[in-house]
Amino acid sequence: MIIVVEGISAAGKSTYARLLGEATWVPEFEEEGTPPAVESPAEEKAAYWIAHNERRFARALEVEAEHGYAICDTDPFKSHFDWCMARAGFTTMDVFNAAMPMARASFGAERLGFADLYLVKRIAPEVARRQKEGDATRSRSNFETHLALQPHLMDWFEALAQVLPGRVEFGFRDKDALLAELNKKAPEASPRRFDVSLLDALLERLPI
Repeated sequence: MIIVVEGISAAGKSTYARLLGEATWVPEFEEEGTPPAVESPAEEKAAYWIAHNERRFARALEVEAEHGYAICDTDPFKSHFDWCMARAGFTTMDVFNAAMPMARASFGAERLGFADLYLVKRIAPEVARRQKEGDATRSRSNFETHLALQPHLMDWFEALAQVLPGRVEFGFRDKDALLAELNKKAPEASPRRFDVSLLDALLERLPI
């Protein structure tokens, strides 16, 4: 079972995911190599980040195979970030649009897929700011940008909830109850984890 813990910066994703167990935690990865420059073609940026996402998904599969479940600190299929950035007016849809044919190919080749449970946290801006200020371990220099992404992030996962009924929850579960459930018997992975038609259905439901 792959579980995604999602929310904007300072929502508490990493803290919650790590409390569920260091061995099953799949953190965000450092970039591999040099990310494309701002002026690079959209296709080059899309290919770089799809490959990055594939590495995280591969790690989630490894952890799942070893422990029965994996807890991903943000979704390995993180194309929602490019979509949210464009929806918030910080970029255009060029990178997202270029990435989607690549994502379809990755799903078809089982290099990317859907998680089995998404725990998505909404957080009040003032609470997020307090948590940011109280965390001296991270600078969060782009915090205000991430805060502006939250409504669009919720739109993405609300669309995903329509495509994957019962697999998207808005809020973090009680960690002890979740751990007890997982350690008793981790639920089996969805047989439609790599179903490209579900990806197409998600894209059709996203706000224009």
